[in-house]
Amino acid sequence: MKRIIYCMLITLIAYSCELDNYEAPSHSLKGRILDENGLALQSEQGASSARIKLEELSWSKSSVPLYLNVKQDGSYVNTKLFGGEYAISVVEGPFYPVDAEMITLNQSLTHDFTVTPYLNVSWIGSPSVDADKKIKVRFKFSRNEPPSAGITMPDLQDYRLFISTNQYVGNNNFAPGASSITVVNNDMEDQEIMIVSNTSMKYSTTYYVRVGVRVSDDYKKYNYTDIKTITIE
Repeated sequence: MKRIIYCMLITLIAYSCELDNYEAPSHSLKGRILDENGLALQSEQGASSARIKLEELSWSKSSVPLYLNVKQDGSYVNTKLFGGEYAISVVEGPFYPVDAEMITLNQSLTHDFTVTPYLNVSWIGSPSVDADKKIKVRFKFSRNEPPSAGITMPDLQDYRLFISTNQYVGNNNFAPGASSITVVNNDMEDQEIMIVSNTSMKYSTTYYVRVGVRVSDDYKKYNYTDIKTITIE
């Protein structure tokens, strides 16, 4: 009896190994998230700003989605995917929702997305340092209309100055010197707004700064300025 059981186990193991003979995934997919002007969407590093949603439909119409993180410059990449047919979309970001698109992944593919950000946020001048070694900035923001009828423009929520000693500054990475969160309203649109950091900065240190403004949608992600640096002498 023991010999029979042993032989059965050997047979099952061999059968299992024979079925598990797929090649490792080696197809690559990359691209960028762009605004309506063709500029890279200012993002946070990782999953904090937006994610790329992939649904492989080659074998099933109801597959479990795979999510790719987005880099700070709005780009994404994955070099370990299986080839096939995918529904691909960019989700959970500070922009109006976009529809999924169908792609065929064969070896290497570049696929960009064009989105309409809720807000455009831009600097007025450059960051400066006051007599108390606090960082002072000026900026403005404007709202973008929905790209199609039937989509609601979310209400404004707040803005904030983010400060870090590394380049990955944002709502997921900032120093205690960042400003307090300030409620924003429609009267502030296209107006010059000034923010001063909560605390004084350290001497002989370079800081990375950016401003974020967000709306009150389901995800509450910030639209950002680009990043500027300032060194405290």
